[in-house]
Amino acid sequence: MNERDRDRGGDRDRDRGDRGDRGDRDFDDRGGRGGRRRGTKKKVDPFIADKTLKVDWRDPLLLGRFISDRGKIVPRRVSGVTAKNQRKLKTAIKRARQAALLPYGGHRVPLRNL
Repeated sequence: MNERDRDRGGDRDRDRGDRGDRGDRDFDDRGGRGGRRRGTKKKVDPFIADKTLKVDWRDPLLLGRFISDRGKIVPRRVSGVTAKNQRKLKTAIKRARQAALLPYGGHRVPLRNL
């Protein structure tokens, strides 16, 4: 094999170097990997916590809580809503946008007495 082939990685018998012996990774005392969250409380679905709340496309104040500043629907992992209620929220927000109760973009319209 000539020197040009070696530069392209053609030498299959070369030493790949020290990869570590897998004992140098950070593990905590329980045997798992690090990165455990501390201080974050599990989010509770507001529709389950408060039985009087109901997903309704005609309630822009409630739906506005689940829309970001840029006008996007907030994901479940941020809002804490269950998958079933997230689907209901999605359709309610889309219906409210269609009926001009909520803006499509990020600029919020000041809500009058609705």
